[in-house]
Amino acid sequence: MSTGDAWRPRLASRARLKFDPIAKQEMLLFPEAALALNETGAAIVRLCDGARSIDEIVEQLSRKFRSADRDALMREVVDFIATIRARGLLQ
Repeated sequence: MSTGDAWRPRLASRARLKFDPIAKQEMLLFPEAALALNETGAAIVRLCDGARSIDEIVEQLSRKFRSADRDALMREVVDFIATIRARGLLQ
């Protein structure tokens, strides 16, 4: 997967992000299951709107979380996106 400006990930039509008020956390819902997201995971999914590249997503997150290590954040974003992409949740 490229980390440049070529791919602009967005949620697949079969997936949606929803806040679960009982569990008090964001959930990524899809037909066969649901994935509980931590704050960072939910922030990444929210930014996968088809308008931002991976680099732009990392830039937004580094501003939000004031991450000192942009390279570590880039690895985390790329790994997370690869995981949910492998489940068919991104296009």
